[in-house]
Amino acid sequence: MNELNKIVRFAPSPTGHLHIGGARTALFNYLFVKKEGGKFVLRIEDTDKERSSDEMTREIIEGLDWLGLSSDSPPWYQSDHIKDHTGIAEKLLEENKAYKCFCTREEAEARRTRDGKIQHFMYDRHCLGLSSDEIENKIKNKMPYVIRFKVPEGETKFKDRIHKEVKTNNKEIDDFIILRSDGSPTYQLSVVSDDIAMNITDVVRGDDHISNTFKQILVFLALGKKPPRYSHLPLIMGADKKKLSKRHGVTSILEFRRNGYLPEAMVTYLSHLSWSPNDHKKIYNLKELIKDFKFSAISKNSPIFDYDKLNFLNAKAIKEKDPVEVLELLSEDKDFMDTYKGEGSERLTSLISLVKPRMKKVHDFYPQFKTYLSEKLDYDDEEFAKLDAEKPALGELMKSLFEGIEKLDDFNGENVELILRDIAEKRNIKAGGIIHPLRFALTNTTVSPSIFEIVKFLGKESVLKRINSFIDFLK
Repeated sequence: MNELNKIVRFAPSPTGHLHIGGARTALFNYLFVKKEGGKFVLRIEDTDKERSSDEMTREIIEGLDWLGLSSDSPPWYQSDHIKDHTGIAEKLLEENKAYKCFCTREEAEARRTRDGKIQHFMYDRHCLGLSSDEIENKIKNKMPYVIRFKVPEGETKFKDRIHKEVKTNNKEIDDFIILRSDGSPTYQLSVVSDDIAMNITDVVRGDDHISNTFKQILVFLALGKKPPRYSHLPLIMGADKKKLSKRHGVTSILEFRRNGYLPEAMVTYLSHLSWSPNDHKKIYNLKELIKDFKFSAISKNSPIFDYDKLNFLNAKAIKEKDPVEVLELLSEDKDFMDTYKGEGSERLTSLISLVKPRMKKVHDFYPQFKTYLSEKLDYDDEEFAKLDAEKPALGELMKSLFEGIEKLDDFNGENVELILRDIAEKRNIKAGGIIHPLRFALTNTTVSPSIFEIVKFLGKESVLKRINSFIDFLK
């Protein structure tokens, strides 16, 4: 294989959802390898059959596709290659680089314990000294055993793109199990076997894997294979400086989608976690991120997941999104389509253009549609109180406005504004004294887009109906 052909793998376990940390890892794998002109491959590490599920696998793939991080080849399922994993264990055993261990967990723990306290945490290599006759006799007696990797003397080190040189004395590494007593391979063995079979050149993952990397490098070297180049990303923390988890709120990528976030906002924000493109306030597409990405700019410090920043970027992404595309997103909701399909796409996109500068999430559009497209508004006394106005006086004001608009032959926002300001001048009040009540009359709220843009959107008939309903409310 040409060494210039970079191949990375994103390797989630389908025992849970695709969460923020995993999505950030997938994104950085993708940005790195695409900048190098290589391949991004999805590996489903599904050897834990009891906890793995097809549903989680589908969710992981769906989440990656939503973010635009689709695999360049069909997913690699680790469970399809168990024979290859066990074959490597047998090879290491034959070459005396691994050994059979018959110790039960209780026996191993008993030898580590003195006076009720654990003296050391590593396996004492009790079975490494067994003779071939002793091993054969135990096997004849059907004693279960695991296969342990024999950690060599010396030190293990590697150059990390983020942490620079990382090393450890091999005395700190346990003779780890590579094959369980039921014949199933462990994580350390399966990962190395698959990385070799898939020609993985670079591994990008969280820095909680650094201890695993030492073990996996030892297995690579024992097999006479060159290890991949490693890059370990700092873990993402919650606001309390603890590892991000469910207690910090939404962490599943598809739940963010269900909660009204856009993929471009999500990808842009994920890129800010440990790294950041040049403009912190810009919404980036993947091509732009690929162009800017570099490991040398990644911080070793753990980033804090900040919902306020994500919401800011999501609101910006919505504001920049074409109204037709927003309508397509809303149309994925069956209830929305059943309710508003008769309005016509031109009117719906016009409403989207009107309200989207104030929207933070896609779901924020739903109450806006209800407000602007409903036949009747149910005015709220609590919201009305914010106007700080007397109902009787306001009723007379609204009647004058109703009469002025009703007489208009050329109905538009500009002419309604002229009528409104003329009434304000004759009554010696500020224009805002009419604008704010009119806003409430038309939207049942004190905050909205430009009132005269709303007038234009609603049309004369609807404006008059709403003002009339408001006058009834004021009685």
